[in-house]
Amino acid sequence: MIIFSTITNAYDTIPDQHYDPGVKYVLFYDKPVEQKGPWEFIKIPEEGDPVLKSYRIRCLSHLWFDEPHVWVDACYRMDETFADRSRDILSTGEITLQHHPEKRTLLGEFMKVYRWGFLPEDSLLKLARDIRTIGYRPSMFDHTINCCMWRHNTPAVAEFNAEYWRWFVGDKLYRCDQITSAVAQYLVFGKNVPRVDVQVDLSESTRAKPYSHNYPLVQPKDEKVFQKKLRKVLGAVV
Repeated sequence: MIIFSTITNAYDTIPDQHYDPGVKYVLFYDKPVEQKGPWEFIKIPEEGDPVLKSYRIRCLSHLWFDEPHVWVDACYRMDETFADRSRDILSTGEITLQHHPEKRTLLGEFMKVYRWGFLPEDSLLKLARDIRTIGYRPSMFDHTINCCMWRHNTPAVAEFNAEYWRWFVGDKLYRCDQITSAVAQYLVFGKNVPRVDVQVDLSESTRAKPYSHNYPLVQPKDEKVFQKKLRKVLGAVV
């Protein structure tokens, strides 16, 4: 089993945590990081958007690993049971994601992205139209938090990874992680993949600084007007 992560633009520091001797740990980085623990450190180019570089490694895991592998955001601490729990999770199927503790609806996730200014209104409405066009419905949305992901390198997982990346940035450029991973599940598996509860303590984070997106954040305008437009595109039941 491989556990892998990234640190780009020095966003995170490696926490003090438990390492299992039966696990291979791989960390991709661009700028200098404190190289501690049993990680295999793999240097990637410093050029380019640091967030997108990190997501490319996260999304396209089948390109890097043949073995069963677990993505973990580098800022979260793995306790002494994490590796064994991950082995159990990997034994149940080819891909497993985590329930999001906030349990937002699809409308709620769209509104979060809108409030944070990650995408302008017209891009979010285009995303809503695109997912309706492929047959995705709001009732299908089961909110995940993708700080941990358990995957095998199978043809279906490789296809999921490719769709996840394509919708996140690829030719779509929709930087909405929870929505685009949900769309990828639907396109490849026709349903939501298995879920487990969150396997790390979200209150313990060693994130060194907030993500700095290399594109301008959009100041939300009239939230009620946008929500009305969004409801019309997504459908009445959201």
